[in-house]
Amino acid sequence: MNGTLSKQELREYADGTLTDIFIERALDENLRRGKSGNANAREMDFESFLDFVLALENKDSPEGITYLFKCLDLNGRGFLTTADIHTLFRKVKKLLTLNRLKTGFPAYMGEASWDMVKPADPLRITLSGLLSCKQDGTVASMLIDVRGFWAHDTRENLLQEEEEPEEE
Repeated sequence: MNGTLSKQELREYADGTLTDIFIERALDENLRRGKSGNANAREMDFESFLDFVLALENKDSPEGITYLFKCLDLNGRGFLTTADIHTLFRKVKKLLTLNRLKTGFPAYMGEASWDMVKPADPLRITLSGLLSCKQDGTVASMLIDVRGFWAHDTRENLLQEEEEPEEE
């Protein structure tokens, strides 16, 4: 009722499927850009919320990925490391568990995102590397959103089932 959104209110966006770490980083980005002029600086104003929604709904656009990458870049270094990827996946796994969603959650998910991006530097994923990989929206979705992970995981399982020969 104060014209801004708190962390708890942002958690309810997208039916609660966004990870806490992503929401925290989105709030951090909002603060870093200095858009919030209200008394409670840990809340998101309307203009920042529009940026947030547009980025989430346009994950395949350079602007959307740029916004999301800044949130994924946990240490603000301009690149993601394997440790960052594993941290982000642990948060997705935690949210899957909290929502009692069953998935195999393979240990190689971090490597799968690395394989999708194919970064020039084998130790870092940069924004330009993510933008050029043609699967940038999928990778970002898998790292921030239970539904994004679920959609990718389900698709991968279906593809594996189709490739397996049928037993007679």
